[in-house]
Amino acid sequence: MSFILLEEGKARFWAPDPAKYADPANAPVFYNRYMSRNRYISVLVLDAFSRMEGRRLDVCEPLSATGIRGIRYALETNAVGRLVLNDISKAAVELIRKNLELNGVSAEVYNEDASILLRRLKGECDVVDLDPFGSPAPFAESAFQAIRDGGLLCATATDTAVLVGNYREKALRRYGVRLLKTPFYVEVGLRALLGFLARVAAANDFALQPLIAYWERHYFRFCGRAVKGARDASDSLRSLAYVEIKGGYRRVSKTEGTSSIGPLWVGELGDAAFASELADGTEEEGARRLLGALALEYTVSRPWYYLAHELGDLKVGVSELVRRLREHGIYATPTHMSPQGFKAEADYGELLILAQRLGRW
Repeated sequence: MSFILLEEGKARFWAPDPAKYADPANAPVFYNRYMSRNRYISVLVLDAFSRMEGRRLDVCEPLSATGIRGIRYALETNAVGRLVLNDISKAAVELIRKNLELNGVSAEVYNEDASILLRRLKGECDVVDLDPFGSPAPFAESAFQAIRDGGLLCATATDTAVLVGNYREKALRRYGVRLLKTPFYVEVGLRALLGFLARVAAANDFALQPLIAYWERHYFRFCGRAVKGARDASDSLRSLAYVEIKGGYRRVSKTEGTSSIGPLWVGELGDAAFASELADGTEEEGARRLLGALALEYTVSRPWYYLAHELGDLKVGVSELVRRLREHGIYATPTHMSPQGFKAEADYGELLILAQRLGRW
């Protein structure tokens, strides 16, 4: 096995040599260098959540691999009280212990099935961070066994092709959602993930309150508060709906139709003030741009982005389009989900009429 010493954030750690394992899934211990921004933003989220709570947090990362995420949590925040790291791979557990010692970080380390560990930690965790290779679906039920009332649930999904509708049968099996490919497929994937997590939460008498949810390159990421209570859980299900698509029109319905997709989460994707705080707290330019875009995007309450070309052959780019929409009384913002996309407090018909009236801009 070929391991090299790497640096990420404030951590130094041993990991499989990315040059020798182009596909991280083939490495003796999983490590994806392209997820470093995910981990960086997660550090910001954990730090901000700890400040909101006014205390240190008991953090569990049940799919730790090299341990780099948990180690960065410990080194780069003052948020961590108890740190629990785990992996089902014995090789990974050996590497986690080596990397903890290298960085002077203390943690409980386990070599168990993630779901079994989470159920054993019943109600002991302020934070559960699911960062699997592929889908978080197999671990979601157990995560709600481990998490405390008001705790933070984080989940990454790298099976984006399933969530955006490329593999419909697998989406139905894995997430319980019927999907079709749409022009706004990135948002469909993100809302499919949130809808699944919300349903699993509700089955365990939790309501999810999103703080941040986004897409980047090859993954979806969600972080939100899990609030215990049957009434809150039932209320949260009101944010689930089906979407019927006809041309550029997107119609939200509480009932499933023959050409609809869902159920999807149609509530807020995140908290604008929270995302803005994260953006203000970062020195990394790429993360600042992404978080700033999210903070702006979360101020639009309506779901679904539109692509500029859905309004016809426009003569302007998205930034100018957004400016002109605002000039004519329609609040709009760009979206991080597509450079050609925008979100607006208007339905497709309103946007199309305005575009036609203004001579396609």
